[in-house]
Amino acid sequence: MFGLTGATKYKYIPNYSDMRGGYDKLSGVVRSLGENPENGTAYVFMSKNQKLVKIIRYEDGQCQYYSQKFKGGFSFVRLRFNVDKPVYVLEWKYLVSLMGTPVIKEIPVRELECLEPAAEAVKLC
Repeated sequence: MFGLTGATKYKYIPNYSDMRGGYDKLSGVVRSLGENPENGTAYVFMSKNQKLVKIIRYEDGQCQYYSQKFKGGFSFVRLRFNVDKPVYVLEWKYLVSLMGTPVIKEIPVRELECLEPAAEAVKLC
C-alpha cells in the first residue's frame, strides 16, 4: 500500500525537470545517477516552473507513483542546498513542508473603475 510517512527514506533529484514521463522514465533517471530505484527509497522530482512534484517508490513488488500539481498563481517552495550534488537526502519534515505549503507566484490585480466622488470630496482618479 502506498503511503508517504516519516519511516520512508526520501531523496530529491534537483537537476531533472522533464516531467513528461511516468514511473519507468523517472526510475531510469534514478538508475542513471547510480541509485537503485527498487530499494524502498522514495525519489522526489520537481518541474522547472515548480508547479509539479512527482514521487516514485518501489516497495514489495509495487511500482508507486505520486503526482501533485498546482494551478494558477501557486507553486511549490524551491528547495535550496549548500552544495551542488545530483541527489540529496530529503528529511520527512521538509517533504511535508514542500507538499503542503503553496507559494503564491503572482497576485493578479484587477483595475478598479474610478468612482465619481461626491462634489465636496477630492477626485480620486
